[in-house]
Amino acid sequence: MKAYSLTFDFGSGSVKAALVGSDHRILASCSRPYSTYYPRKGWAVQSPDTAWASLLEATRQVMDAAAILPSQVKGIALSHTGSTIIFVDRNGTPLSDCVMWMDGRAMDQAAWLNALAGRELYTGKNVIAKLRWFVEREPELVRGAYKLLDLQGYLLLRMTGVMVYEFTGARTTRLFDVFQGRWDQAKFLQSGFPRRLVPERVVRSEDLVGRLTAPAARLLGLNEGTPVYGGCCDHATAVLGAACTHPGDAHIYIGTSAWLAVTAREYSDVSTIRPSPVPGQWYHYYESDSGGNCIDYLIRHHYQKELAEGLDVYSLLGEESADSSSYRDVLFLPFLTGASAPISDVRSRASLLNLEAGTTRGQIARAVLEGMGFNLLWLKEFYMADHGWDVGQLRGIGGGMMLPESVQTIANILGDPIATMRDPRFAGNVGLAVCVETGLREHTDGYAVLDKTGAFDRVFEPQSALRERYDRLYRSYKSAFFALSQVYNTLNEGKEE
Repeated sequence: MKAYSLTFDFGSGSVKAALVGSDHRILASCSRPYSTYYPRKGWAVQSPDTAWASLLEATRQVMDAAAILPSQVKGIALSHTGSTIIFVDRNGTPLSDCVMWMDGRAMDQAAWLNALAGRELYTGKNVIAKLRWFVEREPELVRGAYKLLDLQGYLLLRMTGVMVYEFTGARTTRLFDVFQGRWDQAKFLQSGFPRRLVPERVVRSEDLVGRLTAPAARLLGLNEGTPVYGGCCDHATAVLGAACTHPGDAHIYIGTSAWLAVTAREYSDVSTIRPSPVPGQWYHYYESDSGGNCIDYLIRHHYQKELAEGLDVYSLLGEESADSSSYRDVLFLPFLTGASAPISDVRSRASLLNLEAGTTRGQIARAVLEGMGFNLLWLKEFYMADHGWDVGQLRGIGGGMMLPESVQTIANILGDPIATMRDPRFAGNVGLAVCVETGLREHTDGYAVLDKTGAFDRVFEPQSALRERYDRLYRSYKSAFFALSQVYNTLNEGKEE
């Protein structure tokens, strides 16, 4: 009987589960949504128990769809959006909500840490700043907690009974020295966060964390003892899913957020560097907090009727945005949850500019797609300033790549061809399957197997006729960001509490 990797890619709004074969084709998949809550201005939290329930539901759904035996699941791996925070007691029971990466409550604490360091290192969305926030604002919670976990660590605990941090996720805390491969005692002293709260064991993506316990196996409908591997945080998983394992390999991702990542030629001590799941490799990472969530917002507020009628609103949005009449000078700043890169400003917000009485829904849709593209171009510019642009072809993954008009718009703005996968939504699941396979020693060359299994079957070439238009609008886009920065800060100052 064939064996499959069971993989879970936890995004900001849903978990994508997939059974992946050794040929890296997906046998069965599903997506289970969950909610993010915003209890105060600038906060964003989720329920750890809801994430676990979603994992259980997704497992049953893909196992039923695939109609395979539990014995055919050879291993499990998962990923999550990095920079999450969950405090647990000795039994693993959550003592807090899951604080999300987009939560920007810790601006004051970031400023304090930056003053100590003598340079701008942190923002109000960084984990180290938010841990300082908990030390100041929730000291009893910090004193009473047994461990700090991220969402990935919490779910691994529920499956195996073992408390660990995964290597690429540990980096997002800013308390971990990825070059030395250990927790950084100086960062704990600097932040005042207790060293005792982090798990001592930090695993690699292909490391065996543990095996399914009997209670977890019963809930999942799988076999007790099924091996569970480290997996990765989301952007590290995407590096694998996009087969970016050689220097200069690059991908863009459009999910809830959006990012650009380029595999590095060597390690450098800069804020953009991240450890690859591939041992000894690194990549530069530039993220915008708002990507596909801008499309979701557009649909909720401008396509409600069609959505209620069950129509294919994504195709309709694409058609209306591609109509020649939609190419008007409407600008969209895509900062629904603040700006993180290339310039950090957690109080920035989204704006539609240059509306007039005759502005159509299609023109607004066009502006939203272009706003996403302009911010990716800004990320590219920041990368180019330090490293040049020796990239042959960008690879595109994430649910936002399912909309051809969006991909074409981004290719036009960046001026680069973009290759997309057969199913870009599940690229991360393919990457996680390789973590399982590497852990099981199925390949003599480990992650190099990705060179042979890439599934990029469509290329979007940039349309040079639009270059002048986008160069002009891009200058206005950046001018608008700086012009409105003080307005945003005045409107949102002090509302993170």
